[in-house]
Amino acid sequence: MAKTVTRMCVSCRSRDSTDQLVRLVLDGLRVIVDQTGHAAGRGAYVHPHVQCVDNAALHKALGRALRARMALDVTAVTLLIS
Repeated sequence: MAKTVTRMCVSCRSRDSTDQLVRLVLDGLRVIVDQTGHAAGRGAYVHPHVQCVDNAALHKALGRALRARMALDVTAVTLLIS
């Protein structure tokens, strides 16, 4: 029996399996989507909905989860998810 890995969405704070969430990684000043799930760096999980990404950026939850000290650019992430 395969073990199901669950993570929490940083926006809505609900738990879901990793195949239902998108992992975001900080790459310099940009936030990128980690397609493999194994990219280097600190990652944060969000649901693949524009509302979750926008709420995470608006309430600075994404910056806190990624331990970023500057404003993050999430426009590319929003375009990839929508």
